[in-house]
Amino acid sequence: MPLDRNAKNAACLIAYYGLLQSLHLLVLVRAGVLLLSGQDAPFPILPPPNGWQPQALAFLFGLGATDTIGILLGLRFAFRAIFKNKPSRATGILSLTIFFTGALVFAAGTIPPGAWSAHPVAYWAMVVLFLPTVYLFVLLLLPQERFGL
Repeated sequence: MPLDRNAKNAACLIAYYGLLQSLHLLVLVRAGVLLLSGQDAPFPILPPPNGWQPQALAFLFGLGATDTIGILLGLRFAFRAIFKNKPSRATGILSLTIFFTGALVFAAGTIPPGAWSAHPVAYWAMVVLFLPTVYLFVLLLLPQERFGL
């Protein structure tokens, strides 16, 4: 049976989310390695004009650890949905909830020190890249027959 339009939209969004979270994991690993080796903070955590304070770096590492859990759940969700045709709405909702919570905490910890105003293109590019995931989250919260999976 061919997928209806809603199911196709959901499948595309899930594939996009899986790809995005794969890239997110690679960027986090790279940033962690660079920071732990004493190098400057790279994208996605470009520093404010006065640099990151040591306690801010501890905050960012903790947030990266929780992000990793959400990313791994997101990858599991996307893999099972796309390759096995067995999406777990609960896993998708949990992964996206962790992601959105992390994004809010990230913003709360990076906007006040001036990182966003110092590097607006980099920070707003992340917002734009993850914006479609809001729609995926809404689809997952709808009754199953509404999103077609």
